[in-house]
Amino acid sequence: MDETDQTEIKFEKDNSTLEIRTQGTLPDGRPALDEIVAAGADVHLEQMDHDQWWMGIEAGGKYFHLWFTLEDGRLCVRLSDQGEEDAVWEGDNRERQLPGADE
Repeated sequence: MDETDQTEIKFEKDNSTLEIRTQGTLPDGRPALDEIVAAGADVHLEQMDHDQWWMGIEAGGKYFHLWFTLEDGRLCVRLSDQGEEDAVWEGDNRERQLPGADE
């Protein structure tokens, strides 16, 4: 992963901000998610089942959904925008499986 390629997407509205930061790229060329920072935000975290969590974040006039799940022993994260852009990011930044995933 190329650590020098950093991107920031920032939304601001009503005294709240939402920033999505990427750093480097995944092997397939997509940007690697680094962090999501929200100030003045509403956050909803829910466990959907044993291996899957959902999070909603509303800030900066945007509402994003994050899905965290295990797929073939690897942590998978999907980020989607509920707005008109309907943008989706999906990726796994790790280079190897979680310890004990084969057990």
